Amino acid sequence: MKMQNPLEGLLGSAALRERLGGHVQTIAPALRHDWLPRKAPRASLWRTRVDDGRGGEVTLSGMFADVPGVRDLVVVVHGLGGSVDRGYCVEAARAAERAGLPCLRLAMRGADGLGEDMHHAGLTDDLRAVLQQPFFERFERIALLGYSMGGHVCLKAAAEGVATKVTAVAAVCPPLDLEATQRCLDAPANLIYRRHLLGGLNAMYAGIAERGAVPTPPQRVRLATTIREWDQLTVVPRFKFRDVDDYYRSQSVGPMLKSLEVPTLVVASPGDPMIPADSLRGPLVSASTRVQARWIAGGGHVFFRSDVDLGFGGEPGIEAQILRWCFR
Repeated sequence: MKMQNPLEGLLGSAALRERLGGHVQTIAPALRHDWLPRKAPRASLWRTRVDDGRGGEVTLSGMFADVPGVRDLVVVVHGLGGSVDRGYCVEAARAAERAGLPCLRLAMRGADGLGEDMHHAGLTDDLRAVLQQPFFERFERIALLGYSMGGHVCLKAAAEGVATKVTAVAAVCPPLDLEATQRCLDAPANLIYRRHLLGGLNAMYAGIAERGAVPTPPQRVRLATTIREWDQLTVVPRFKFRDVDDYYRSQSVGPMLKSLEVPTLVVASPGDPMIPADSLRGPLVSASTRVQARWIAGGGHVFFRSDVDLGFGGEPGIEAQILRWCFR
């Protein structure tokens, strides 16, 4: 009979505690925001029209909180199935207000409920088109702050050279390998997260169907029980990928981090229940020297303790620390 190594037992217990803590730190803050939402800074509705990539235009929107005379700007991008009103976006806007920074919380295509079109995890064209508009001429330094899928979009946009004024990029719990993330989300243990994400995606898709043609009837899309199936029915035909594997492979930002030239900060948690830590380590190890990574124990998916200190000085907390780094 093989005796268990006591060290292995301790490590296993530590890993289990990290995973359980990740679930708690993911769910509890989200519920708290739903029940007792923090008030976002006063902001104005911001809208623009951009090319939709198929001969037409689509409306993009967001919430803009200005600080007159300040030439720095932070653009916040939400995660999959999210919106500009999610708790983490509100926290980013509150941190920007405390730091005296203008903030635009940008909604991904379709996430604002306008029902004109949809986005995908690698769609950077909209962000590029937005940042090229006259509205942004006033700003000299622009920082991109993306959460989860929004972090993936910000990283990919920066790797593609989204705009010369983008001087810093921060991604909180971003997927770097879309297929690995899909497998994690579609695992039986992640049913609660998967249902939540599919609910938000289906609401967006139903709104698009009410406005016009969609590649797959919404009645069929609602029957999808996995992220992979949902992507195959919607993203693949809409954006002309060969199949879902082509989508994940061609759009994953991980391999692009090697050539990233913009100062970049990736914040991740080993206990993140939605983004497998092993899928991040390889791309981060081989990334450009411009990429810094901060692993925060005890965190969840996009939510962390309020006393987290990344070592950048100033006010504690993920958002405050990130903004301090972006505009140091």
